[in-house]
Amino acid sequence: MNITKYPLEITLYKNKEMIYYSQQDIFHILERALRRSNLPLYFTQGFNPRVKISFLDGLKLGIEGKIKTILYFTENIALDKLKEYLDIQLPEGLEILT
Repeated sequence: MNITKYPLEITLYKNKEMIYYSQQDIFHILERALRRSNLPLYFTQGFNPRVKISFLDGLKLGIEGKIKTILYFTENIALDKLKEYLDIQLPEGLEILT
């Protein structure tokens, strides 16, 4: 079974209380928000499938700033549609810039 994956690069902005969350915490928050959004997500293969998310750069704990991220879907998703679905799911202090 070979499913096509469509990558979408976004920039997350971490500020306010979210600066005290680690990169791994951000991954789990983003994963939960994506699952709740009902978008066509691409999952990793194997025994314990996870939502496929790649962080291009990291941000240290306690630092406000941008995190470049690639999200993977099974269909081509427009950035404005993604923002519309995810903005209501993400906590305050974590937002999608582009």
